[in-house]
Amino acid sequence: MKTLKNFSKILALALFGLGGIEAKAQLSPLGAMYFQNRYLNNPAYAGMDEGLRLDAGIKIQDNKMPGSPRTQFITGSYALTEKAGLGLNVNAEQIGLIKKLRTMASYAYHLPLNAQNDKLSFGLSLGFTDELFAYSDVNGQTSDASIGNFNQRETYVDGDFGVLYQVDKFNIEASLPNISNFFREKFQNNNVADLARYYAAVSYQFNLSSSINGLALEPKFAYRAVKGYKDMFDIGTNIKFSDQKLNLFALYHSTQSATVGLGAQATENLFFNFTYTSATAVLAGETSGSFEVNLRLNLFRPNKAK
Repeated sequence: MKTLKNFSKILALALFGLGGIEAKAQLSPLGAMYFQNRYLNNPAYAGMDEGLRLDAGIKIQDNKMPGSPRTQFITGSYALTEKAGLGLNVNAEQIGLIKKLRTMASYAYHLPLNAQNDKLSFGLSLGFTDELFAYSDVNGQTSDASIGNFNQRETYVDGDFGVLYQVDKFNIEASLPNISNFFREKFQNNNVADLARYYAAVSYQFNLSSSINGLALEPKFAYRAVKGYKDMFDIGTNIKFSDQKLNLFALYHSTQSATVGLGAQATENLFFNFTYTSATAVLAGETSGSFEVNLRLNLFRPNKAK
């Protein structure tokens, strides 16, 4: 009985810690969502690229303490037609002993506005979110009823909505992630309050040279809202070189952190990028930041000039 009580306390502390760390994770989201893989945060981008696009990435916090946050994702996006796209977004997080798996399927409709290929796109994602206790990482009795009760909680339906307006090289976008949290007030759980609620961004790409190997500059301003925290802002730019086969990007966040990264085209269809994000003010002294690696593969693209 004493062991059960002690383990129940550990579980409660783990859940309390999950709420706090999840909030901090939302203060420092995946860096790939800003320039490399915008579908991560907005389903309206599903099917935006021709053919099939596959992305995978991992983000690890530079922290020597066991149980530091780790995020992995796989996304797929396919253009059914010029106006319709499908997407799949699988995101897995582990913080301490708690694992969170979110699987979303997306549909996007791209409405042409004129002959200049300006578009208004809408995207909707629906799927499931599940939270589990990591049995393999437990140093103790995994048969404890507290673990079983936690893992038997119902998987809940979740979703995202996004919109994107494109005029020439000017983009305006907005998304509502974690739609289910607008309807989960009955749970009376403060941990729900730390998830992302709103996202909006505006960007414009400047072509600084008319040559095929010229420079392109894309400044971007983004707004993020996480319930229970002050509004957050991100400002930065993406610089593309050599026919957009190489890029450098940097962002400053109002959470008093910065993101820098490098991306490159390895082959005709394979791309990669590496990102480093410094620690936010909330995590100052606890970690030196986080590292992120992303890969992209394009398949079944039409054989025509890019």
